[in-house]
Amino acid sequence: MTPENEYKKKSADGKNPEKNSNRDILLYLFVLIRQNKKWWLLPFLFVLAFLSIFVSLSGNQAILPAIYALF
Repeated sequence: MTPENEYKKKSADGKNPEKNSNRDILLYLFVLIRQNKKWWLLPFLFVLAFLSIFVSLSGNQAILPAIYALF
């Protein structure tokens, strides 16, 4: 089964599988990694997720001192 078919089968919105949400995109990436056996990509995805959370939190003025204390 191709990643696209399994993605459409597991899609959260069965009516419109072309509608992408963040969850659907992550599900598609996981299915693609699992079927192509590219497990070495997972650490890169974790680092990317951490950095995106870090950047989004750095915009919040109340949490900046805690972020500075980490580094």
